[in-house]
Amino acid sequence: MSGYCSIRIFRILILLTSAALPAAVVYASDTPHFTDEVEPQLLAVSLVDAMSDREALGQVLMYGYPGTSADEVLLSWIGDEDLGSVKIFGWNAVNLPVLAEAIGNYQDVALNSRLGIPLFIATDQEGGWVRHIKGDTSLTPGNMALGADKMPYDAWMTGLLLGRELSAVGVNMNFAPTVDLFVNPKADVIGPRAFMANPQWTGILGLSFFKGMAEAGIISSAKHFPGHGDTKVDSHGTLPVIHADMETLWNRDLVPYKTMIAGGVPAIMVGHLAFPSITGDVIPATLSHQMITGILKEKMRFNGVVITDDLFMRGARTDGDTLPDICYRALNAGADLLLVSRSHSNQRVIHQFLLAKMEEEEFNLRVRDAARRVVTLKASYLKRPDAVPFHPNPENIAVPTPGAEEFFLEQASRSITLIDDERFPIPPADAGRVLLAGYHEDFFREGLQRYPDARRWRLSYTSPKSTLKEKGRELLRAAQDYDTVIVLLPNENTAELLDELKPIADKLVVLSVLSPIHLEALDWVKTSLAAYGTGPESFRAAFAALAGDFPPRGILPIPLKVSP
Repeated sequence: MSGYCSIRIFRILILLTSAALPAAVVYASDTPHFTDEVEPQLLAVSLVDAMSDREALGQVLMYGYPGTSADEVLLSWIGDEDLGSVKIFGWNAVNLPVLAEAIGNYQDVALNSRLGIPLFIATDQEGGWVRHIKGDTSLTPGNMALGADKMPYDAWMTGLLLGRELSAVGVNMNFAPTVDLFVNPKADVIGPRAFMANPQWTGILGLSFFKGMAEAGIISSAKHFPGHGDTKVDSHGTLPVIHADMETLWNRDLVPYKTMIAGGVPAIMVGHLAFPSITGDVIPATLSHQMITGILKEKMRFNGVVITDDLFMRGARTDGDTLPDICYRALNAGADLLLVSRSHSNQRVIHQFLLAKMEEEEFNLRVRDAARRVVTLKASYLKRPDAVPFHPNPENIAVPTPGAEEFFLEQASRSITLIDDERFPIPPADAGRVLLAGYHEDFFREGLQRYPDARRWRLSYTSPKSTLKEKGRELLRAAQDYDTVIVLLPNENTAELLDELKPIADKLVVLSVLSPIHLEALDWVKTSLAAYGTGPESFRAAFAALAGDFPPRGILPIPLKVSP
């Protein structure tokens, strides 16, 4: 049987198995177009059937670009090579009006192509410390704060508000929520990006976040399948090897994905993570047919779009393969959309290599199946009456979303968690002489709002370990002149420094931010509370609770050995 006939039969089978197709379909012309009023699955099949190999390949590639304004090379690839998706990184989003104009330019080229298929414009806007589009976009307390307040409505509203801000600049896809579990206390790359340790609640909060995003017209991609929480290794730099077996993975890390798949999450990002106890080899899940096709698509019945984490990351390139080879392997493993952040030279070689591989019948079928999934998702989200605009107005960007600042302050307040309460609350009138020790300007600003006569002591977030004891002793000497010493705890280094303050435990207050896991090393502390973000809303809420404005109601989202 010829390759052409096989491909035609494959497409006919897709048509026959598509759910609930209309009895008759009328196209505006002999060539289908994205604007045709056709059910998304059927439209996608028709469009992919009409595609050249070059057009089909373009739909499964997502490229980043340098600079802030519209990139001429990227524009030419969208126009000449039918590139179907663009990734926005922090370096692209320095100026929101410039970004909005660039996105409009990219979409304009795509919409004027032969089939008129718009672009996925994606970014990472998780909330908390991962916020690729900055400017006036909302600072949020982050996922772990949502885990601490344990209110699905707050997760939904967070997704909605962040989604509206993304829509305002023309971004239609968000690589969020992160549903990795807080399993390994040393997993700093995840840390407060996790909602919590509980897999069931992580699924509920992740689903709520996705539903809020969807309400704003944004396509969510849950990540990092099958789970990045049980490793201290960052896949940006090398390949994490996780020795969980299938039973553990199924009953722990995959629980949030099962919840979200049942709830209709449209996309899932696969991480560069090896699970040798399951696959029998040490290759990243992004290149594993067993992980993507066997487990995610077949066992878990996920029918949406599978996206790779950035294939430029070191975690994807551990066995000596070239970047084009890795992209080829990822598609054959079952990935539907390949993310490659940089550079233009890499991206050009990848495209040329994969286009040549389209001569292979099985690979051609795999790419076309992936393109069908991609175009189905585009037709499902980007043709809605309330869809993200293809041409956002650079002169009228509604960011931040009205009401967002008030909501995120309220949400931060609901998340504040009291850990040790020997001296709590501390109204300003009872605080005496106050010393604020920390590294963050918002910490000092909000602390001085509550304790106006306080003095500042600046700590460094990244002090070398060899200096920690001496810096701790310096702070101890300075603290002798104060009645209340409030110290900001963001990381392991600061916890080591704080160990020198045991002699003043009675007047010490520790304010943990990001993950509260570092309080485990400070079991002698008598008064401590946890916030989870490092924006002004989190510090304002924490100091309001400390001053006695409200009783903290947050729960610990992760287990602490020293917790009551």
